[in-house]
Amino acid sequence: MNILENLYVVESSTDLLILKLGLYISLIFALSFLALLFGATLFSLVHYSKAKANNDNSLLAYSKFLSGLITKMWFRMLFGVLPMFASIFFFTQLYAEKIPSAAGSLLLAFILFMLGLCSAVFYKTQFSSDNISEITNTFPSKMGWLSVVFTILSGFILISYLQLPLTDGTESFFTILFSSNSLLYFMLFISLSFGLTASVIVAKLNRNTEKSYSIYARNFSTKTGMIFSFLHPLLFTLIILSIPLSGLSFLYFGLAALVLLLMLISSIQFYYSFKNSTTRSTSIVFVFVLLISILIFSIESTNEMSVKKELI
Repeated sequence: MNILENLYVVESSTDLLILKLGLYISLIFALSFLALLFGATLFSLVHYSKAKANNDNSLLAYSKFLSGLITKMWFRMLFGVLPMFASIFFFTQLYAEKIPSAAGSLLLAFILFMLGLCSAVFYKTQFSSDNISEITNTFPSKMGWLSVVFTILSGFILISYLQLPLTDGTESFFTILFSSNSLLYFMLFISLSFGLTASVIVAKLNRNTEKSYSIYARNFSTKTGMIFSFLHPLLFTLIILSIPLSGLSFLYFGLAALVLLLMLISSIQFYYSFKNSTTRSTSIVFVFVLLISILIFSIESTNEMSVKKELI
């Protein structure tokens, strides 16, 4: 995978700043898209199964709505494929020497991501009818489950490698994946995936409530969001306690406090949306995007501090 490691030559501090900024921006979009792809597809599959079990066309319509959250072509390319590839490119250029295995493993993550995205798009084709009794082909729903598996594996690999600058970079592939830090961040990613997906559902319903499933969808999304918004701080606190001393700084603790504050704000917004069905605010999505942005910045600041202390 040397072709990925030598596409950009760092010759000055400006070049290094470009790489760091590129990695930061691309990760915001890539991880947010991965989270939404995983959450929306899984929620859609769950409600499709409930619709089949109860012969409920309203749940089928809701499942169809969920499957279409991220399947528009321009949205997939602009916020999914391009940021994912950019994340791998920038990370490889920054840490190619420190982490020799990064290029091959992250390329595998990109391939899994593309397989998951294509499977999700194919899964959406099963909604050819609004009547549950007319949908007899189960193969598309199996593609939906494949999408969930591919997406979560892709996210697992990407998140695991984001922690590697804190180490000496010589660990094996499976040691990297199943380290305590990687597993904690992975659990936080899953929790944030459900929270972000719930926030997008709430925002969509706030803009258009004239649907047969609107009342059920609002109750489901707000309750789901509240449950996982209480789980976020617990997981993040465990992550703080697991970070090596070499990665800690006053900047990191300031960012961590801001992350916890945004988690509190998101839980309050979910509760407010649950109690007030007439609200039309869509700011909850902005809060989650800001939360993910600061969380990624805290990871990068931790990695940079670790590298600086190692050099000293």
